[in-house]
Amino acid sequence: MDSNWLDDLVALAEAETLTQAAENRHVTQPAFTRRIQALEAYLGAEVIDRSRRPARPTPAISRHMDDIRSLARGLHRLRNDLQVWESEQQRLVIAAQHAISVAHLPAVVSTVRTAMPNLTIRLNSANRDECYAMLMTGQAMVMFGYETEFMPVARDISLNHDMLEKLPFCTERLVPVCCAGLFVDNEKTRLNIISYPDDVFLGEIMQGYILPRVSERFRIGVACELALTPAVLQLVLQGLGIAWLPVEMVRTHIDAGTLEDLSVSLGDFEMDVVMLRVRSTRPSFAEDAWSQLQSCVGG
Repeated sequence: MDSNWLDDLVALAEAETLTQAAENRHVTQPAFTRRIQALEAYLGAEVIDRSRRPARPTPAISRHMDDIRSLARGLHRLRNDLQVWESEQQRLVIAAQHAISVAHLPAVVSTVRTAMPNLTIRLNSANRDECYAMLMTGQAMVMFGYETEFMPVARDISLNHDMLEKLPFCTERLVPVCCAGLFVDNEKTRLNIISYPDDVFLGEIMQGYILPRVSERFRIGVACELALTPAVLQLVLQGLGIAWLPVEMVRTHIDAGTLEDLSVSLGDFEMDVVMLRVRSTRPSFAEDAWSQLQSCVGG
């Protein structure tokens, strides 16, 4: 069982709407809804009375809220104790989006470890909303994520300013690639796309900015849809279709001629990589590690 589900139930009981509950848990409403659905699948029973508007916990869940709160408090105490132990062990926990973990963090981890050989780095790779939730709940000390002017990591600007320290790390281009020779620049061509679910960051980019532009010239068919960028890359290498991937993930393949960069024909998309941490008191090793991470800016 995912321990976050207990906090989700408490937030659901204390908020007046699903949207407010999601905001209190620092995730988007679609992400919060998915977690509730996963909990219902685990329990084999509904936890939301969907016949009511706004939706509320079912009577069965409401009857057990005191027990749920007690379990949540106990898990928080355990996690705090473990985090104290982690800090004593000089363990830096970083949450990062999958593509950033592959394209940028190996060099970053190497640089930090060279400067701080006694430091242990734990890298948690996840979708952007999940990384942000880990940061805000103390499960990660640092987060690396993509953002654009209209899609910041912290969508609540006041929260971003008051609670978070954010630094630019580098800029990144999302480029269309396919196996060499697969693409023919002809308006009658049907493009087989490997895309991303609408409720993840890259899916929002695809639906909001990339596909509307490309569909003006080409017919588009979605061959496959998944959220994990390293898996998307493998499907592209198998010749399944065209995908927009961070250029640093595919640069070696482009240079080797295995993949073709179709930016001239299909257009690219620029986004920023940022690193964030919560403004709080932290152990000295974490401050030193943050300074080392700052030295990697631009990489």
